[in-house]
Amino acid sequence: MKNERHLISLLAIAVTTMAGTSAMAQAAPTGGAQSAGLEEIVVTAQKRAENVQDVPIAVTAFTSKTLTEKSVNAVQGLANLTPNVSLDAGSPFSGSSSVLTAYVRGIGQDDFAFNLDPGVGVYVDGVYLARTVGANTDLLDVERIEVLKGPQGTLFGRNSIGGAISIVTRDPGTDFGGRMEVTGGRFNRFDVRGTIDLPLVTDRLYSSIRFSKTKRDGYVHRIPFPGSQNFVTDPLNAVPRPGYDTHSTEGGDNQWTVRGKLKWLASDNITVRLSGDY
Repeated sequence: MKNERHLISLLAIAVTTMAGTSAMAQAAPTGGAQSAGLEEIVVTAQKRAENVQDVPIAVTAFTSKTLTEKSVNAVQGLANLTPNVSLDAGSPFSGSSSVLTAYVRGIGQDDFAFNLDPGVGVYVDGVYLARTVGANTDLLDVERIEVLKGPQGTLFGRNSIGGAISIVTRDPGTDFGGRMEVTGGRFNRFDVRGTIDLPLVTDRLYSSIRFSKTKRDGYVHRIPFPGSQNFVTDPLNAVPRPGYDTHSTEGGDNQWTVRGKLKWLASDNITVRLSGDY
């Protein structure tokens, strides 16, 4: 009984000490400096410029600075930064890294056939990419990316029952300039991407050109099935596969992208933008 009394006393002292420490911790910030406010992020999820905190939609927005810091060069890279979103560029049997399999909250489409619509819409400057082929576009000099979760048919139209990925590119700069990035690696990898701002004669007309080139050899060697030469008379590389210089490897990449944008300040209240990409 004596040992039990000592144990109860020690527990009581410990509880009292913890309660006092908690009270002190709560009272300490009242006399300290105020915490810094959140950075304001402007999005156009509702077709008008608004603060992301005022938009009644589940939105994950990324600025150009964030994309550069995280080395996100394609839409697929957003999957590692966005919760409840799955983006895969390795769609089964597609054979192309430009095919995007997008799922938001478990709703999407993993078939790359031309007669099937995606479940998550991808938009570049408001232009809808109607198929999964080519939806894993290079993020060339973007201003921001907005990932909207949940059905977005009211403002974005059909084929956005899972959500929408809105890519907004940067407007041409008012001064002449540009930047370039070069990346090298294994399997003869060589990537180059850049942008050039070209102001025209008038002070109300501006233009820009963005480009990228991706080249890498395949890292998977194709080995014929043992004994297949007894039944198959055609060589392994008889059927050509697009995008590969050698038919004995898989996993390579060879593509290029060009995008141009023209901005005209017609008046103080009217701005005309014309863009195209290939």
